[in-house]
Amino acid sequence: MAGMVSPGDPPLAGFQGLKSIFEFTNYDGALVRTNCGQAAAATFLTFHGKLAPTRARPDRIMAAIEHACPPDNMGGLFGTSRRCVTRICRRQGILLREIAGEQAIRAELAQGRPVIVMLGVCGGRLFNRIALPGGHWMVAYGFDPDNAYLTNHGPMPWDKFRRGWAGFVPRLIGMRGKGLVAVS
Repeated sequence: MAGMVSPGDPPLAGFQGLKSIFEFTNYDGALVRTNCGQAAAATFLTFHGKLAPTRARPDRIMAAIEHACPPDNMGGLFGTSRRCVTRICRRQGILLREIAGEQAIRAELAQGRPVIVMLGVCGGRLFNRIALPGGHWMVAYGFDPDNAYLTNHGPMPWDKFRRGWAGFVPRLIGMRGKGLVAVS
């Protein structure tokens, strides 16, 4: 559920990034299985001062976003496109630009600028055997030598982050090895 998250108090040695960020999760909306893009956009927009979840209930914010820009891949069955995440931010006055590579993400995070990322995950199993590809939108808000810190997930070891970032679904939607940041 929506609320403040942090890397820990105190953060691990070598942590760079935001000390805390207000996160939205899939569970703040109605389309829990496919609304991670909407949750990432809401998190990003809150950081940039465009949404005020302390004045409006987070579930109402997510409902409005889901209504205006619902998950759109294959009619919403396969989640949210990059185009939709970009549109949600643009409608609130935040233009996004693409950055590429781990060093670019680390540089943004070190400056206290969160980055929207899409990572490949297991999307379920066919006949309880065959792993199906899936994807999950998150906002990276910090890192240390061992982990990337992600909203709507938690800390993730760098090797797992790199594997997910290079996954099939991020490649399909033009997010393989890339992130989205606000245009300054």
